[in-house]
Amino acid sequence: MKRNTWVVFFSIAVAICLLFGIHAFIEAKNPGFSIAKIRSPFESRTRWAIPPLSDVEDVEVHAILSQDFNYLGSGAECYAFQSADCNYVLKFFRMKHLVPKNWLKWVPLPGLGKYRFRKIDKRILRHQELFSSYKTAFDELRDETGLVYIHLNKSKDLHIKVNLYDRMRKKFPINLDRYEFILQKKGLLVHEKITALMQKGDLEGALEAIRALLEHVVVQCKKGFVDRDSGVSHNYGFVGDRVIHFDVGRIMRDDKAAHPAHYQREVLRVGKKIENWLSVQYPDLLPYLEEMINALIDPSYQK
Repeated sequence: MKRNTWVVFFSIAVAICLLFGIHAFIEAKNPGFSIAKIRSPFESRTRWAIPPLSDVEDVEVHAILSQDFNYLGSGAECYAFQSADCNYVLKFFRMKHLVPKNWLKWVPLPGLGKYRFRKIDKRILRHQELFSSYKTAFDELRDETGLVYIHLNKSKDLHIKVNLYDRMRKKFPINLDRYEFILQKKGLLVHEKITALMQKGDLEGALEAIRALLEHVVVQCKKGFVDRDSGVSHNYGFVGDRVIHFDVGRIMRDDKAAHPAHYQREVLRVGKKIENWLSVQYPDLLPYLEEMINALIDPSYQK
């Protein structure tokens, strides 16, 4: 009897390993974008709904989405496509990180039940956190994040079809009513902005860009918001001279953020990231950066 139990257990373990192997093989063979990777089973929920657009906003959104969108890249959370005029980014969620695998729900894992439910719960929680961050940013930080429109619930009234092109120029025509997506302004990342200004010999412009970034951090904190993502180089950028917090997937409300103890630490953290980059690329700017940080914080917080 005991032998039969071990045979069954071993067979199940082998089957599971095969499933993982097949899944990994399929992912390796299809590393790029596909419609299947942004399709979700999510039902519409009131908490993700946004107020109807004004007539002016509706015309703007439809005009933007009348363009073709070309593959820009992907991160942990989204696939990004750039508009033909290069002024906007259309983001679709990578659903493999948000939707629990069906086989995890139904295939028994002897001795690994806790692991199975942890994996399921982790994706459910990430979906809720991610959508909450975008909804909060759209409602309360639209100017700071450059968000133009969010569509976190499937709909029937957009009536917008858009052509997406992957890096191989394969066309994917899709009906936006059927997908969750984000529309955001496109700009230069922090390092790109500073480099462009320095290459033009615009030292004052580069310093003003750094100052604007640090002040943006303070303003966002004073509004009661924190970013749980510690990155800087790909989280912030510029649309013109305005700082934009591009990657808002981990923004959350925290009333403690408005306290000087928090936002001064945040200035130090972001300043350190900029310092590390400047020390390699433009070390002559380091004294100016130090002056800016000192002007924004109490010296006691530097210890």
